[in-house]
Formats: sequence, structure tokens, C-alpha cells
Amino acid sequence: MKDSAKRFSSFISKRKVQNQLYLIFFAAIFIPVVLIGSYQVYSNRSQLTEHYEQQAYSENLRVRSILLDMTTSVYDKASYLLLDKSLENLLEKSYPSEGDARRAIDDFSDFTNLQVKDAAIEDISVYTTNPSIPDYQSVYQADDQIQKTSWYRKMEDSAAPFWVSDSVQDKFGNPHVELSLYTKVFLPKSDSFAILKMTLSNNHIKNRLETGTHQIFIWLNENAPVYSSTGSLPEISQELSSLGTPLYSGPVRLEEKEVFAGVSLLDSYYSDDTFHICVVNTDGFPYIQKVTWTYLGILALILAVTSGFIYLFSRYFAKRVATLRHAMHQASNGNYHIIDTFNGSDELSDAFFDLNLMVQDILKKEAEVYNSKLRAQELINRQQQMEFKMLSSQINPHFLYNTLETIRMRSLKAGNRDVANAVKLLGKSMRYVLDNTTTASTTLDKELDYIETYLAIQKLRFHDRINYTLKYPADMDLSTHHILPLLLQPVVENAILHGLEEVEKDGKIVIHIKQTGQVLHIKIFDNGCGMDPEEQQRLLCHMKQHETESTKSIGLYNIYQRICLCYGSQYGVSIKSKKHAGTILELTIPA
Repeated sequence: MKDSAKRFSSFISKRKVQNQLYLIFFAAIFIPVVLIGSYQVYSNRSQLTEHYEQQAYSENLRVRSILLDMTTSVYDKASYLLLDKSLENLLEKSYPSEGDARRAIDDFSDFTNLQVKDAAIEDISVYTTNPSIPDYQSVYQADDQIQKTSWYRKMEDSAAPFWVSDSVQDKFGNPHVELSLYTKVFLPKSDSFAILKMTLSNNHIKNRLETGTHQIFIWLNENAPVYSSTGSLPEISQELSSLGTPLYSGPVRLEEKEVFAGVSLLDSYYSDDTFHICVVNTDGFPYIQKVTWTYLGILALILAVTSGFIYLFSRYFAKRVATLRHAMHQASNGNYHIIDTFNGSDELSDAFFDLNLMVQDILKKEAEVYNSKLRAQELINRQQQMEFKMLSSQINPHFLYNTLETIRMRSLKAGNRDVANAVKLLGKSMRYVLDNTTTASTTLDKELDYIETYLAIQKLRFHDRINYTLKYPADMDLSTHHILPLLLQPVVENAILHGLEEVEKDGKIVIHIKQTGQVLHIKIFDNGCGMDPEEQQRLLCHMKQHETESTKSIGLYNIYQRICLCYGSQYGVSIKSKKHAGTILELTIPA
């Protein structure tokens, strides 16, 4: 025992601390949990399988008992009628007229009484060869067509009763299966026979059988359908037929599906017929699979949680050991820049605390030197900022305005009104730009006034190459709508420089504004060269994802980014264009 303990201790001590924790976890927790969980899953599957097999067994016994009771009851009623001399006299007598025969049938009330007293009997019929009896109520002539049927020929060759399952249609045309007992009525006086047919009621069979969740299938003899609780009856296979002796309950493959079934055979003691009874539970295997996967999921969750816990703890513990070891290694080499905090309050923390006390004074002195350098650098930064402010303040915007006004006045005195007008528009444009450089919002009327000033300057340059129009609803108050300043000018400039680049005259710029709900739509149209789909796609790509070193479409990129950052990604810029027809660029912003 001592030697084993030493070997185990030696084996463990040769591994790193993290690997030691993994080995202990695997041996003490992982393997036992897997073994116990696997046994529990197997045990539960076995118990559930036994439970469903017992259910199928009990349900089959119940159906078997009910079917035996119903068929025996019908046979007893048929035997009662066979012993009734009045039925024999009714079928043997020769009647002078059809009216006499009908009256005799009306006087015979046993058929009606049996149907009234027993809900299991749906119909009673008698087939006779007596030519004096017409088809009336439950009595029918066994004509040539009837005599050619298989059940009639079988009754001619045998005196024993038998069951027949026929597929018939009800009065509404719906097909259903009809189970009937055929018995021979001997007529000794006329040396002939009649056939008595008693049909079981399908509703009665359904009401008595369908009381649980199992599916019920009944066949007669060689795969003749009798009853199905699902409406369709699968064919009885050789394997399924061989399971019913005497009674089988367990897994069965039915129509390519694994189910729990109870299968048995019911032999009729008064005939050569055999009923195949099969009760099926289709929910058993899915439920067992669900329970199995649930247990496996719980087992996997337990293993995952415990494994994750030991993994995190082992990493945390190994990291603390490595941190302490690294700090001690640094201190031994004369490097005192070690961490000043250590998580935990155990023995490792105490060892680190002692180490930290040894280098604390040196770190304090180095910190003071570092702080003095920071303060010096901060003073230098402040001095540079002050110098920059002094340099920027040397350019006074008022100086520009006054200079432009002097030029305008001298142009007027010289009689050059075009130059004076151009200087006036330029000053107005510069004032708007400078006033809104640091603002976050302006009104739509001010922005459009600036755009008109900009277009007026461009018209001075290009004359008839540029014509512009501003459209908006008459009842729309532009001063109540706010917009980012300098948002439209890059779009208009792009339309002039690129859209109307090849237009020599009659160039048009149309700015159309409308409001839809809480969204403001600003469309800027030019009748220039337009773009094909590939050019549009490239422009959209540059606009939404611009390369840093590229200057192409930077104005549209800035507009798109400003709209998305200020208003949200649901707003933005869209482009519609057609080659040689022009371009429409639409901005959507909140109203």
C-alpha cells in the first residue's frame, strides 16, 4: 500500500500543477459520473420499455376480450334464429302472391326485435331460393348474381358458419369495412337452404374498442381488413402474423416505423376463422428517445459544468503560481518592476506580500520620477496648444468679409456689376460656411438659400450650361425643418462636375423636396451623361466603404457617413441613373 502511494505521489509530482488538477478531476469526478449516468440512462430505458410492453399486452387482452364477446354474441343470436321454427316455416312456405309473402314477412318480428335489443347488430339479411318470396325488408332472392359470389359458393360446400369482411359504401358514398357472419338455414321440407347474414355495427365496434391512446388494427384470416382506428389498415406481414401465437408484446416494425405493439390471434371456436389483433403505441419510442436524450443532455451538462469549473480553477491557480514564480525570477535578476497586487489570501498571497515589501520602496521612487516627467510633458503640451490658438486667431474672418466688401464696392464704382454680384455671392457663401463650421444643425430654408447662392456662382461661370429649379409643396414651411449643415452642397457640386461635365447647353439641376410621414425626401436631379448599372454599383461601393488613400467620391462618402451617424442606418443615400438620361440622387432623413 505504501509503495503504491509513493508511486502515485511520484507520478503526480512530475506533472505541472494544472495537469495534476486535471488528473484528479478525471479520476475522481469524470469517470464516476459517466459510469453512474450511463447506468441510470440504461435503467430508465429498460423500465420505460417494460412499461410500454406491458401496456401493449394489457390493451391487446382488452381488445381480444371485447372482440370475442361481440363475435360470440352475434353467433348466439344467429343460433337463436336458426332454431326458430317460424323462420323455417316463413322460408319454406309457397305463397300464392307477393302480397301474401310480404304480409308473412311483416308478421315475422324476430329480425326487428334483435336489432332493437342489440346495438352491436347493424343489419340482418336472409337470402333464399324460394321463388314465391320477393325482395322485401330483410329477405332477398338468391339470384344468379348472388349465387356466383364467393361467400354463397362457400356456404354451398360447408355447413359451418364463417365471417366475411367486405368493403362497401354507405349512403353518402364513403367506403368502409363491413364484418358479417354467414350461417346456413336448413330447410328440410323443401330439401334446400337459405343463408342468414348478420352484420356487426361499425359504430358499436368503434365505441367499445377506442377507449385509449393505442392504435388498433384487426384483420380476418389472410390479410382481410376488419377494423382500423386510424382509418387505414396496414398489410399484415408474415413476421407480424407469426408473432401472435399465443400473444406477443414488444417492439415491432410496422410500415417502416419502430413501434410498441401487442399482437395476438383469436380463433373462432364455431368456425374456421382467425382474427389477427394488433394494438400499436406510436408514442413509446419517441418518448423513450426524448427521455434518453434528456438524461444524456443533463449528464453532458453536468460534465460540461464540472469540466469548465475545474478548467477555470486550474487555469486560475496555475496562473497565480506562474505569476508568483515570474515575480520572484524578476526580483532575483534585479528587475523590481513586478505587479503590486496578487489575487487571493492564501499561502501564495502571503509569499507574494513578503516579496512585494522588499521592492516597494524602490518602486515608489521610480513612480515619483515618472510622475515628474508626466507633469513636464503636460506643460509642454499646454504651451503648444496656446501657440496653436495664437496662430489660428491671426486669421480673422471679418478681415475676409471687409476685403470682399471693398472689392465689391470698387467694382460697383467702376460699373462692373457682374464682378460686384460675384463678390457678393462669394461673401455670402463664405459667411454661411464659416458660421456653420462648428454647428450641428441648421434649418432647411437656410441650407437651400446657401445652395441657391452656390448655384448662382456656378451659373456665372458656366452661363447656359447650368440651369436650376427648386421644387417643394406650397404649404411646406422650410424653416421648421432642421438639417445637417453643408449636407446638400457636395451633392450639387458632384452633379455639376460629373453629371453635367459633357453638357454644353441647357443643363438642368432640379432639387425636389417632399415629406412622406416622418421622412424627408430630398431628390437632386441632373440631365447629364448618367451611369450604367456597373458604374452605379461602383459609386455605391465607394460611397459606403471608402478606401483611405482614395479621393474618389469622398464627398458622397462623407454625406452618407454623416447621415448614418447622426440619424441612424435606416436613413441614407440612394442613386437612380440611366446612361445618357441623367441621374437622381435621393437623400432620406427624418422630418
